[in-house]
Amino acid sequence: LMRNADIWAMFEHAPASTYHRGGRICLVGDAAHASTPHQGAGAGMAVEDVFVLSRLLGAVREKNDLDRAFVAYDAVRRPRTQELVRTSRDAGMLYECQKEGVWDDVDKIRENLDMRMRWIWDLDVEQHLQDALDIFHASS
Repeated sequence: LMRNADIWAMFEHAPASTYHRGGRICLVGDAAHASTPHQGAGAGMAVEDVFVLSRLLGAVREKNDLDRAFVAYDAVRRPRTQELVRTSRDAGMLYECQKEGVWDDVDKIRENLDMRMRWIWDLDVEQHLQDALDIFHASS
C-alpha cells in the first residue's frame, strides 16, 4: 500500500572521532557508530560494546580508573565499529548494483558476498576483551 515505494531514506552519520573525551560520558551502540542496515550487524556491535565496556567498568576501583576504562574501550571498539559503518555503506552500494568495479556482475557480487561478513562473525570476543583489559592495566 506504499504510495512511493521508491523512497527509502538512508542517512549517514559522520564517523565519531572518539567515543570518549574525558569526563564520565562514553558513547556506545548507534550513538557511537550508527550505520546503514545493510550488514545487519549494528545491534550485535552494540552488544559487543556493552560486553567490553561492562567488563572494563568492573575493573574500575577508583574514580581515576574510569577515564582509563573509557580510553581502553575507545581504543579497542572504535576501529571495529567504524569499519562496520564503512562496509555497511559499501554493502548497500553492492546490493543496489552501484559498487564500483562490480556493478551488476553476478559472479563478482557472489564473490563479494562470500567474504563480506566473515570479519564480523569471526571475532574472538574474549581476545577482544583481553586487548581492552591489557590497555586498561598498562595505563595504570
